[in-house]
Parts: sequence; structure tokens; C-alpha cells
Amino acid sequence: MINNYNNQKKQAEQRLNLKTLDNIFIKSVEDGANCSNFEAQAILSLVKKIYQLDEARTEHNLKPGQMKVIGVSSHDPCGKPLSKCKMQECIVTIYNGKDDDYIRATQGIEGIRRAIILRVTSQAYEQGVLLTHEDLAHHILHCGRRTLNRDTAYFKERNIYVPTRGQKCDIGPGVSHKVKAVELLLQRKNEYEIARLLYHTIESIERYTQTFARVVFLHRQGLDPIEIAFTIHISHRLAAQYLELYNKYNNKRFSDILEEIINKHSCFESDKGKTVKKNFLTIYQLPRRKH
Repeated sequence: MINNYNNQKKQAEQRLNLKTLDNIFIKSVEDGANCSNFEAQAILSLVKKIYQLDEARTEHNLKPGQMKVIGVSSHDPCGKPLSKCKMQECIVTIYNGKDDDYIRATQGIEGIRRAIILRVTSQAYEQGVLLTHEDLAHHILHCGRRTLNRDTAYFKERNIYVPTRGQKCDIGPGVSHKVKAVELLLQRKNEYEIARLLYHTIESIERYTQTFARVVFLHRQGLDPIEIAFTIHISHRLAAQYLELYNKYNNKRFSDILEEIINKHSCFESDKGKTVKKNFLTIYQLPRRKH
């Protein structure tokens, strides 16, 4: 039993060690210059010494609460050995200010941990990176694998997709938790109930709903998913999922709640504090298409 645990721990450490910038550099040198591992490590040491990389590892582009993590490229197929996979960097938000403070105060340690799991895996996936349970447990959350397994089981039971490498390989690409939040709203669930289920704040749910409304509005103006994503600064994948959701619920049964959401979130406050409806095409300076 002890040997099995020690072997599993050693294997996990070996997999995690593959996901470092040093190892990415070494593997690139080995493959590109046909060098041995010893020679590649010597080149790495020399490069660090000449360019003083160890002293210059300040991250000027990170905001407070963010960190860089390394995961497997989402384009690598399932079943490919980790040592052969392409590793990529991505930026994730570990601490999201007052939103996280509120979740921790109302839903405790378990709630904030689950909120972070949903957030960082989704952020990584939108940047083309898939994190593993080991990445989350050892590098981000610093918790046990059993704890993480309980959290992912909670989401799975409620049909909430967590975009990890294992999850994608098991069931394929799923729907973002942002899209899930809007879908629950379309199903006439209470915002407070949705926030509690997804470990989010009411403000977060409103942001997702507003983005959905903007996607639908621009879609109705004739823009395709790529144009919509570029216009409102979201990923193409998320724009496409919002449109799939719109097509699913754009029927007689849900037309009233759908239009209510779209109309509500196409309103903005004017300078005088009065609510006015503005044309998104004017806001984004887009020409109206002719059909």
C-alpha cells in the first residue's frame, strides 16, 4: 500500500516537472538540435547566465491576483503521452477581489475553492490550455487529490462542465460555466439559486447575461461568431457556445424570457442617470449589414 502511494506520488512529481519553462526549453533544444539531455541542460544554464534570466523573471503584465501556469495544449489529442505533448503558458486569476471575498464569506472555504476551479480551468481553456487535476491540486489550490475529486464530482453530478484535460478526454468539449449560468436563467431559475449552485456572485451572473445579450444582438445584425468575439472581446469558443444556447432556446416556449433578458441587458445608464437604450452598432462603430 505504501509502495503504491510512493510510486503514484513519484509519477505525479515526474508529470508536474514536465510542465516548467526549463523543461520546455530543454525539450525544444533536444528535438531541434538533436542534442542529448545533458547537452540541452548545459545550454540552458549558459543561456540563463548570459541573459541573467533568473534575476529578470518579473511579470510586468500580470495583474494583482493573477499568475502564470503551464498546461497541455488543448490541440493535443487524448492519449498522447504527456512527455510528447506541447506545453503552453496561460494567465489565470487566483484571487478576484471582492467577488471572491463575498463567495468565501457566504459559502466558506469549499465554496471559494470550487469557484476558483471553475474560473481558472475556463480561463486556461479559453487560452488554448488544458490543466490537469495535478496542476490544480499541486500548483494552484495546494489541496489533496481527494478534495479535488470531490469538487469535480459535485460539478459532474449537476452537469456543470469543468474543462480539465481528463474531463475533455472522458466526455469531449463541454459547455462553459458562463453559458450554463445563462441557460439556468433561461430555465427561469432564480439568480440567487444559480449563484449558489455555481459558486458565483450575482454580479458575475449579470455580467454573463449581459455578454449573452450582446452576442445575440450582434448575431441578429448579421455578424458571425468570429466578428462577434472580436467586437466584444471574448473568445470565439465562448461566442459560439452563446449562439448555440440562443438557437436552442429561440422558440415559442422560451421567447418571453429570452426577449426579456436581451432587452434588459441592452440598456445602459446615460450621463444624467436615466436608463436609455443604445444601439450596439453605434457603441462598437459597426456598419449595419444589408440582407
